[in-house]
Amino acid sequence: MRNGVRHLLGAGAGLLATPLIAAGLLYFASGRALAAWIAAAALGATMVVVGVLAGSRVSPIGSLVPGLALAVVAGLAYVPEVRVAGLMPAEYAEPYARLAETWALPLACVLLAASVFPARWRGAVRPEPPAEPEEEVVPEPPPLPKRIPSRY
Repeated sequence: MRNGVRHLLGAGAGLLATPLIAAGLLYFASGRALAAWIAAAALGATMVVVGVLAGSRVSPIGSLVPGLALAVVAGLAYVPEVRVAGLMPAEYAEPYARLAETWALPLACVLLAASVFPARWRGAVRPEPPAEPEEEVVPEPPPLPKRIPSRY
């Protein structure tokens, strides 16, 4: 697969995974789960998505997009002049604050660190076409001696 296609698919995966990661973490942080095991399963599924994005077979853009989004969420939690809680419904303010103060920064660091490695940005090495085998040079036999005319 060409690098451009791989990175385009990775960007799509990152855009798709960003709300899935946020929803899983918000569900875990909200404390509204019917049972503790459901919240733990949501957290486990979220971590599986993060692990897939951080893996070596996915384009680094796939982990860069949600990593940057979570870094912005974590950064806004520590800027005192910015009030994000006023921009969302009141029922989401508390889980968002918990998400921003607990899970956002560590996951952002994991996802951004997975995007840093230069080997992930390069495509797979294409195999070189096999070289044409060299033909063996067969030495020519020595020239035949000249015929001596017969006297008969």
